[in-house]
Amino acid sequence: MKVYDKDIRKLLVEKFLNMKHFTSDPSTKLIYEMDICYGSSRVDVAVVNGKMHGYEIKSERDSLERLPYQIKAYNMIFDTVSIVAANDHLEKVNTLIPEFWGIYSVEKNKNEARLVRKRQAKINPSVDIFSVSQLLWKEELISLLMINGICKGIKSKTRQQLGRVAVEKIDCTVIKDFVRKSIKSREEWKAVELKQLYGDLPIS
Repeated sequence: MKVYDKDIRKLLVEKFLNMKHFTSDPSTKLIYEMDICYGSSRVDVAVVNGKMHGYEIKSERDSLERLPYQIKAYNMIFDTVSIVAANDHLEKVNTLIPEFWGIYSVEKNKNEARLVRKRQAKINPSVDIFSVSQLLWKEELISLLMINGICKGIKSKTRQQLGRVAVEKIDCTVIKDFVRKSIKSREEWKAVELKQLYGDLPIS
């Protein structure tokens, strides 16, 4: 039995539907293939509610060649990170990922596959608040600054400059909260409310 990325993604979503800390928040959103770090990296599945959670999928057809770079990128952004890996990858994965990453293995038999949690994800101590601020569009950064009373000369600044001002002047918890709310409000993003998945929504 071959298990592909799309199969693992479906199993992962089914797992989310049994996680109270996701389902208890009606605003929880899933984002597939979310670009981070100026598009230099892309996480397979992000879950955004009161925190940002990243999930990287490594099927048996995937290579681990990019994983060290992905680790660095995800550690800058997500409050928790988990890897969902085929059994063939587990030994190598354990040598590469930080101790605070969660691990799910893809267990399969002749007729079905399932996810088994090998390690619970812990809070990431390495989040870089400037990198988080750069998830915002320029207009969103301007709004963040203006809401917090920072108005002078901001409209002519670049997104990077605005992010630096935000990090210098605004508490990191305020920035994180604004980023999460902004991401969840973006209608044009490839995002879906978790509560919609209680139906028969296809996962592509």
